[in-house]
Amino acid sequence: MKQAAGLSKAGMQVFELVYRQMQEKPNADEIALSLHLAKTLGLNIPERTYRHGLRQLLEREFLFESLVDGVYFVNIRYMFNGARLAFIRGYRLKDASKQGELPLEEPAKVPALANGSAG
Repeated sequence: MKQAAGLSKAGMQVFELVYRQMQEKPNADEIALSLHLAKTLGLNIPERTYRHGLRQLLEREFLFESLVDGVYFVNIRYMFNGARLAFIRGYRLKDASKQGELPLEEPAKVPALANGSAG
């Protein structure tokens, strides 16, 4: 993951915090992050490292900021926090049995131009 994303050590430390938050709140794309939360979870991240790592995750669009301070949205292209089958089922047609095929008709015949002249 580190090589694919190009995250520094600081970015990976904050990513671990994001990952833990996602595990605690399944099927949610919104997580709360703070330095205090990191310390309560036993992650000893210095403040400067936390800010640098968070900035990396925002720049690489792993996370998006919300209007609420300390609340972020997870980019589901990188980290999907739910049941993929439930996500796919959400896009099924309500009544697929009524969807039929369109009838094929013979194409209309275009009358030939007289004497090869364009009208």
